[in-house]
Parts: sequence; C-alpha cells; structure tokens
Amino acid sequence: MPPIHHHRRPAIPHFERSITVNCPSQKAYDYLADITHHPDWASHNLAVEKTSAGPIAVGSTFSSTGHQMGTHTGVVTITELVPNQKIVYESNDDTAHIRHSFTLAAENGGTRIAKSFETIKTGFMLTVFRPMMYVVQPHLLSADLQKIKSRLEA
Repeated sequence: MPPIHHHRRPAIPHFERSITVNCPSQKAYDYLADITHHPDWASHNLAVEKTSAGPIAVGSTFSSTGHQMGTHTGVVTITELVPNQKIVYESNDDTAHIRHSFTLAAENGGTRIAKSFETIKTGFMLTVFRPMMYVVQPHLLSADLQKIKSRLEA
C-alpha cells in the first residue's frame, strides 16, 4: 500500500503589537469599534462608509476603498464585539481576506490596546509579496497604534 501523504496548509501569518494609551477602555472601544474612524489611523490611504442600518454590532458592514498598490474596494464585517474588551472585524477584497482584532485591558490608569492581523486568504498580489509581510506588517501595526494613541489622547 502506498504511504498516505498529508498536505499541510501553510500557517496563517499572524502579527500583533500593543501600546498603552492614557484614556479609559470605554473611550478606546467606542472609537475603534466605529470602523468609519479607520482612515484616521490606517497606514494606507483608505475611505470607509457604513453600509448596514442601525447601531454598530456584530454583523455590521462597511464598504472600504483602499489605495495601496492600486485601488481595491472591499467589505468590512464586524465579527465579534465584547464591550470595552475586544473588537474583531474581517476585511475582504480582491487582495486578501484578513481578520483584524483589537483587545483592550485596563493598565496603569489607561488602556493597553493590542492590535493583531492575520491573513485568512490571499489574492495573487499578496501571495507574491507574502515574504515581505513579515518585514512590513509589524511596522504598520506599530504605526497604526501610535496614530490611535495620539487620536485617543488628543
């Protein structure tokens, strides 16, 4: 009998960085859960518009248009919300399907914000540039967090 070969899928690249901001977790949560604020701190040129009715909740959707190596229009969907603790949303366009997470925790009178990013599926372009993600993404996460910190402490 021939041997059985199990093909392992490559590990999903996962990146995470954190920062402490001088504001209550409620303020950070409210700001970050509203995806329309994303262009204020994103590392790339981005436009976001809410496309679902009602208050922001799990299942809320947003249209996003990014300008990074061309113009890419996609859908952002909130997949998990834990008040003042966690926000998870997924962005899906022709470049990739990505899960973004924020976790918040009280720390030293402020809030520790951890931002993570994992690729669920990549389109051709990101597959080609995948090795660069390991160099670029940690820097982009840190830059995003610095901008978030300055917005929340303003």
